[in-house]
Amino acid sequence: MRPSSFSLMASSLIFHVLLVFHGGVNVGDGLDIIDETCRKAANSDPKLSYNFCVASLHQDPGSRTANLQELGVISMDLCEENATYMHSYMEKLLDPEEDQTRVDPRARKYLKDCLYLYENAIPDVEDAIKAFEGKDYFTANIKMSAVMDASTTCEDGFKEEKDLVSPLAKEDSDFFQLTATALAVGVYALKQFKLTTLINYIY
Repeated sequence: MRPSSFSLMASSLIFHVLLVFHGGVNVGDGLDIIDETCRKAANSDPKLSYNFCVASLHQDPGSRTANLQELGVISMDLCEENATYMHSYMEKLLDPEEDQTRVDPRARKYLKDCLYLYENAIPDVEDAIKAFEGKDYFTANIKMSAVMDASTTCEDGFKEEKDLVSPLAKEDSDFFQLTATALAVGVYALKQFKLTTLINYIY
C-alpha cells in the first residue's frame, strides 16, 4: 500500500474514533474540564447533581488549573477525606459516653454496619488513587464503584426498620455524590487514554 493511501486511511480512522469518543472531555483548562465533566456526568446519571459536582471539585484550589489526570486524583482525595470523616463521625455516634438521645436505639446496629462499610472504603479509595496515578483507569474505576456502594448499602440497612430515619441520610447522600463525581472523571480519563493509545498505535 502506498504511503499516501495509508495516511488517508489512518486519518479516516482517527476521525471515526474522535466521533466515537466525542463524549469525552477537554483535557486543557481545569475550569472547562470541571464544567464539562460535571455536565456530562449529570446528564448520564439523574442521581448526580451538577451543582454538587462543580462545588465539590472547586473545594480544591488546584482544580482550577488541573488537567484531567490531576482532576481525577483531586476528586478521589475528596472521597478519601470524606470517608475518613464519616468513619470518625459514626464512632462518635456509637460512643456510649456521648449523648445517646441523638440516635434512635434501633439505628445502632445499622450504624455499626455502616462503620464497617466506610472502614473498608478508605483503603479502597487509596488503592483507586494509586491505580489512577499509574494510569490503570480500569482498576481505579472498579475500586471507586465499590467505594460508592458504601453509601447506598449503608442507607439500605436503615430502611429495613419501619419508620426508622437514617441518622446518616445527608452524609451518605453527599458521599454518594462525591464518589459519583470521581467515577465520572475516571470514566472520561479511561476514554481519553484509549483514544490516545489508539492514535499512538496508528502512528
